[in-house]
Amino acid sequence: MKIEELICAEVERLSKKYNKDYLELKDIMEITGLGRDKVREILNSKDFPLSTYGHKKTVTIMSFVIWQMKNNTKGDLYD
Repeated sequence: MKIEELICAEVERLSKKYNKDYLELKDIMEITGLGRDKVREILNSKDFPLSTYGHKKTVTIMSFVIWQMKNNTKGDLYD
């Protein structure tokens, strides 16, 4: 299976599970199993694809999946 197919499958799975196209802090906590403080640290990291709307911080599911795959493969995903 190609990486693009894996990304599309995961985006579709998460979109169906959460019934939306973006994730919030609580969603990321559930997906990763990390606590609130650690997820906030990740959300505020320089390389995280965060969107801010007023006080609400979100990330599109597509951006999150790509970011997560790049982080879990140590950047070798597209090299």
